[in-house]
Amino acid sequence: MNEAKDKEKDKPRPGLKPVADMVGIELGSGNRGGTPVVRIRRGAGGAFELAAAAMLPLDSTLPAVGAMASKSGGWVLPKAFQAPSAAFAVTSDDALLRQASGVDEAMADKEKARFRTQLHAEDGDSLPFVAAVPDAVASWAAHLLPEGRRPTAVSIQVADMARLNAFAVSPSFADTNGTALLLIAGASSTALAIFNEFAPVLYRKHSIGSRDVLEAVCRKMNLDEATARDILNDTLIDPTAVIEPVLGPLFRQAEMSADYAVRMKGCFIDRFFLCGLETGVRYWADVFKQRTGAEIVPCNPAQEMARTAGAVLPADFENLAGAFVPAIGAAVAAMEGA
Repeated sequence: MNEAKDKEKDKPRPGLKPVADMVGIELGSGNRGGTPVVRIRRGAGGAFELAAAAMLPLDSTLPAVGAMASKSGGWVLPKAFQAPSAAFAVTSDDALLRQASGVDEAMADKEKARFRTQLHAEDGDSLPFVAAVPDAVASWAAHLLPEGRRPTAVSIQVADMARLNAFAVSPSFADTNGTALLLIAGASSTALAIFNEFAPVLYRKHSIGSRDVLEAVCRKMNLDEATARDILNDTLIDPTAVIEPVLGPLFRQAEMSADYAVRMKGCFIDRFFLCGLETGVRYWADVFKQRTGAEIVPCNPAQEMARTAGAVLPADFENLAGAFVPAIGAAVAAMEGA
């Protein structure tokens, strides 16, 4: 019975065409420069291409869940972003992405009734990925845009999952055999994900981030924050001895996770990637090699993505690129799943 259903599900649906044009928006980013918005198109052979990106002056601050109410479409996007469909990446303390044996375990500390939940479980050997946002958030987001650019049924995503989606379509990952370990550094935490056969099989979040490294340099070297940032982006003074004790436990977790992947999934990991950092990339990579003996490759899916002819991008896109990753990830996942 289930096999028959699976075969039926996999049959091409008459008249359904792949989504070729999508706007991606991050809600709740907290970016003072505006709301990160991208437009993604399918190029030759179905490859994703970046057609436009900007920090738009839209108020995408998420109200408190209890204060949310559906609103009529109030946003009018600039012409360069008027794609037929839209996808949202949601950054919120009320959203979650966890790997657990089921919804009840993943939501032990959440009010389950408030959430719209999607399970991601590719095979019986892997724990499912539980990604969820409250129904109130999904409803609020769905009414932000005018008719014609509303989200599709699969296009409201947790930003953490969107970042994995963006990496999954990056040229850096495409050049591997589909097995890799990814670290996504945030200010107060770092996500660790392991991919096997180009699909995520392990996801963990550790409470060590770029802010911890910056504060250690400030404290141990008696520096103000601006000077500490300069040191982390330069080679005149080596702060490795200061930041190694901070990053050591995180990289030990990476080693243990790689060992777990070999034992449980039979996948040997020899490709390591680092995303999300704005400062100190060189020193994170140096400490990683000292602790594990392996090279970790810095990558930025937004910078790597192919661009359409005449793509509309800000002049300082290379510096801003990291801020667009969740919006890109939401868009490409919606285009694949619509």
